[in-house]
Amino acid sequence: MTFVRNSSTLISWISTGKLQQTVANCVEVTGIGLHSGKVSTVRICPELAGEGRYFELGSKVIQASIDFAKESPLCTTLCKDGHSISTVEHLLSALEATGVDNCRLEVETSDPHHPFSFELS
Repeated sequence: MTFVRNSSTLISWISTGKLQQTVANCVEVTGIGLHSGKVSTVRICPELAGEGRYFELGSKVIQASIDFAKESPLCTTLCKDGHSISTVEHLLSALEATGVDNCRLEVETSDPHHPFSFELS
C-alpha cells in the first residue's frame, strides 16, 4: 500500500452512525478581507448529505479539503485549477464546531483584477 503524504486519503473515515447536518437557510455575510483589504461576501447555503463543504467561485468549485491546500504564509489557502481562496480556516473551523457537514459556500469579491482569487476573514 502506498501512502501519499499530506493527503486526506490517509484519513480513515469510519461511520459514527451520526446523521449529517447542513444549515436550515442561506446566511450571507459581507466584510473586508484581512490581508487584501477588499470587500468579500460569503453566502452559506444548505447542501444535500454527502456533498461536503465546498466553495463556489462563480462557476468554479473548490472542495474544502486538505487535497486542495497550498503552502501560504499566515493563512490557509485552497487552490484548484489556478483559482484560489484564502483565509478559510476560521469559517471552516466554525462549521466543524457547529456540526455543519454539508454546505455550499458561495463567495464574491470586489476585486475585478482577480475575480477568482478570494479572501475571507
